[in-house]
Amino acid sequence: MNILDSTTYVDLKTQKENWYQLSVINMWDWSTKPICYRQLDNVLIPYCLYKYSIQNESSCKQELISELNVEMENILKQKGYITNNEAK
Repeated sequence: MNILDSTTYVDLKTQKENWYQLSVINMWDWSTKPICYRQLDNVLIPYCLYKYSIQNESSCKQELISELNVEMENILKQKGYITNNEAK
């Protein structure tokens, strides 16, 4: 399983598999719940996680992930993110 950072570009013409990607939650978005955080200086940046499924060369389906499984949590920890379980 691969979880891409929020700034990683994905070219749908070359992407062959479904993928997961983090997305920064806008400060004005009060409805999306964060799945993890990254600390930059004294600021916690909240992220949500999406699963992308390829539809064709020009479109994909986006699904918001509401809970992490153990593998996802371990990958995010290795990348330096703070998961909700650690933040409590």
